Amino acid sequence: MFSSTSLAALTLLSLAASPVAGLVAAPLEARFVGTKYLFIFGDSYTATGFNPSGNKPSASNPIGNPNLPGSTFSGGWDWPGYLVTSFNTSQTLLYNYAVGGATVDSNLVAPPGNGIKSFVEQTAQWKSDAASKPSYAPWTSENALAGAFFGINDILQSHWRDADTPLSKMVDRYFEQFATLYAAGVRNFFLVTVPPMDKVPQITGQNAQGRSKIMTNVNSWNTQLAARLATFKEKNTGVTAVVIESAGPFNTAIANPKSYGAPDATCLNRNGKSCLWWDNLHPGEAIHKLLAAEIAKAWKDTFF
Repeated sequence: MFSSTSLAALTLLSLAASPVAGLVAAPLEARFVGTKYLFIFGDSYTATGFNPSGNKPSASNPIGNPNLPGSTFSGGWDWPGYLVTSFNTSQTLLYNYAVGGATVDSNLVAPPGNGIKSFVEQTAQWKSDAASKPSYAPWTSENALAGAFFGINDILQSHWRDADTPLSKMVDRYFEQFATLYAAGVRNFFLVTVPPMDKVPQITGQNAQGRSKIMTNVNSWNTQLAARLATFKEKNTGVTAVVIESAGPFNTAIANPKSYGAPDATCLNRNGKSCLWWDNLHPGEAIHKLLAAEIAKAWKDTFF
């Protein structure tokens, strides 16, 4: 856990959290005491540049490597970094396998470049170190939480290539990865839905037909994810599972940009602070902190 001195050094913009909407299993009995382990999988909306072969997460650097806030696509902090600094209640160590450009399965939807590890490959990496080597991450079923945030690249890469988006097959592969985590002992899960992409600067410039097609796939993806997580919880003993609706944080900031340090809802700035958007696809720090607050609220009195 960060000391008051180190937390003071992490001067962050104070943002209000929006209500959590989603599917929650029976709550855990009590907040854990001691070290917690957070395993995260995703794409550029999630990545902090973690190298599993580098320095492991520790009290001095809960993301392990690189130094806080990591190598992100936000101009600074992103939601995983906020979770283990601003919202942690005890020492929380983050093993973040997310990679910019990742899709669920490269064989279903190819990523935008070579060598980008998909959810399938990220899970395999996790299984080879964190799942099988207690000395690497001595987690238990009680003190470990796994989260995933996928779908943006899957939907957009299909769209740019004018190809069908294999939503059902992608969701199948998604939950095969959750099944792998479960088989290794993970019992606490969350997933983040795809945000309202029609409000992202890159997409607002598309024609009405293109925006409509993207949002049809976004809505279908999010609906399928929620339904499958409910089924996953019902079929697997001891699972606590939460759907994190990303639309709330995004819509909150977009509706009130000046409250979050931005002159309007569409400007871009690489500093990640003076606009809501880092570039025309990626949100800056404000939206990330709202999303982190949403996740922390969903696990209030347990992990955060």
